[in-house]
Amino acid sequence: MLEIKKNFSLSKFNSFQLNHTAEYFCEVLSIEDCYEAIDFASNKSLNIYILGEGTNIVFSQNYKGLVIKTAIKGISAINNLVSIASGESWHESVLWTLKNNLYGLENLSLIPGNVGAAPVQNIGAYGKELSSFIHSVKVINLKSKKIEDLSKLECKFSYRDSIFKKSNNYLILEVTLKLLSKEVVDVSYKSLADYMIAEGLDLSKATSNQICRCVCELRSNILPNPKTIPNVGSFFKNVVLTIEEYKKLNKILKIPYYLDKSGGYKISSAFLIEKAGWKGYQGKNVSVSDLHSLVILSNGKATGEEILSLANSIVNDVLKKFNITLAIEPSII
Repeated sequence: MLEIKKNFSLSKFNSFQLNHTAEYFCEVLSIEDCYEAIDFASNKSLNIYILGEGTNIVFSQNYKGLVIKTAIKGISAINNLVSIASGESWHESVLWTLKNNLYGLENLSLIPGNVGAAPVQNIGAYGKELSSFIHSVKVINLKSKKIEDLSKLECKFSYRDSIFKKSNNYLILEVTLKLLSKEVVDVSYKSLADYMIAEGLDLSKATSNQICRCVCELRSNILPNPKTIPNVGSFFKNVVLTIEEYKKLNKILKIPYYLDKSGGYKISSAFLIEKAGWKGYQGKNVSVSDLHSLVILSNGKATGEEILSLANSIVNDVLKKFNITLAIEPSII
């Protein structure tokens, strides 16, 4: 029988280690567990929040309702279609695909969190986005209580966004990815290419395993381990501008860009934050990393209110100085 706990501390279930509580909490290991949890919430008219590893959320208050932590395991492949249960580690799943000669995810190595959370944010790094590989996402629709297989189109992916981020109606059970059976490496992202060249690697002969290793080293060099220094990685999304918006900004600040899939001018939020003077900022319990200005750090004593206050100060300052509105990446609960 599913164990449901009351007034449960979430401090060990979010990477900022914020000590807020869930009115009710349970960990699900199977589809049967999921339905038992959903029925419990329905019978008590409770809101439901689906929690993965908590690496991309900020709790600003206690949660009134049922928090369901997904811990369903399993990974398998049929040809180049890989189905991964929502409770599997994302990074370990990337390593599994490479060991099984399936390619494409190497640029997304070492992103923290579990597989179920990956499509919510449409995770991306070093020139790749998860949505490029999505075949389908199996979910329980919390309204109809039916299992559905959503196609990539139905997931409504966009930059760090999806139908799952806009709606709390889905519990993700499994993600199926369409990967490559032959290596087609992508070293187009400048910082990755520069790092590999510095390592003495020939980009024209680079392998997927080399990219995986270099991405892991790059991330470890600039992004603190949330288990030792509480953080959620990048706190702000990069900004996509029209050509007119970019020209206006360029008159104030010379800033590099690259064209995204929609033809928009994507610019670095880290560049804006650094130029605004926030890189390395030190507050009482919160700070901005001196290695990567997108990363807000806690000393383990910060409240959600303190973290969001710093984030809002950065947003307001960048808006004042550059007329650009930064968007917060993690989910705020």
